[in-house]
Parts: sequence; structure tokens; C-alpha cells
Amino acid sequence: MIGGGEIARRYAQAVFGLGQDAAARRQLLDELTTLAQEISDSSELQHVLLTPIHPRTERKALIQALSERLGISQQVLVVSELLVDHNRMPLLFAIRDELRALVDSEAGRVEARVKSARPLAPDAEEQLRQAISRRVNASVTLSVEIDPTLIGGIVARVGDLLLDGSIRTQLGILGETLRKGPVT
Repeated sequence: MIGGGEIARRYAQAVFGLGQDAAARRQLLDELTTLAQEISDSSELQHVLLTPIHPRTERKALIQALSERLGISQQVLVVSELLVDHNRMPLLFAIRDELRALVDSEAGRVEARVKSARPLAPDAEEQLRQAISRRVNASVTLSVEIDPTLIGGIVARVGDLLLDGSIRTQLGILGETLRKGPVT
């Protein structure tokens, strides 16, 4: 059985394929992001659109009204209606994220998800972005999240690459080195 992540990836690839060029694909992403944001900002919309207890016709009519109000293209409207038809509307947010990764990849950008013990100063954030960019040889956008479980330092993930500069990891390495004893 296919998991939700794989289904979201397939939908994102389909939406990506609807765009004729990079600008059109970026526009599709912007529209999907706008729709997802509108839904996440309203508990009423979430209740109606993300739960299948409401009739499909009601959910589709709501999607059509939202699309018209937000200026959403026919392509994104059709994808949204498909999600309603197959009771997969909760995947909209994962599809948006997967589509963003595809659009960024096409543009030579990657997203680095950074966890920090405390908020980063703007200049420190820029230095970190540049350092990660040099490491992965691509333009990097940072997504910074505060993680109070970190003692200090940062942990960055770019795709499958994990860059762990947390104090916990540094202390673990130091402890392992001390346990091994002096190098002879």
C-alpha cells in the first residue's frame, strides 16, 4: 500500500507537469500555497474541507467559491476537486511542500531545515545560509525552527544530508574521545 507521502509526491509531480515552464510552475505553487494558507487560517474551512462527513458536492462548491475569490487557476481548481473526490484533501499541505521542493529543485534551490536552540540573528542566519550553500553547492533557502530540546547549537537538514552542530552531539563526540583514551 502506498503511504501518504508517496501519494502527495505523485500529486505534486502531476501539478508540476501542468506548468509549461518554470514561471508557470511557480505560479501553480503560489496558487496552491494561497489555497492551503486560506484553509489553514480558518477552522470552519478545515472542518468542512478536511473531513469527509460533509457531502462531496458541498466541499466541491466551497472549493470552487474559494478558487474564484482567490483567483486560483483552473488547473489548481481541478486538482483540488480531485482531492475532494478521493477524500484526500488533507494531503493538500504535503502536496504543496512536495511541489515547492520540485519548483526549487528546478530553479537550483534547496531548502535547509534548521533547528536552533534560540532564534538566530539575521546576520548569523545569512552566514549559515551561505555556509550551507557552499557545502551543498546550490542556492539555499532556510526554514528555521526553534527547538527548546537542544542545549545549544544548530541541526540542519538538506534533503538526506544532516549537519549536526548541536552541543549535545559535540559533547557526545568529546565523551567518546575521552573514553577511547590517548591516541598512540
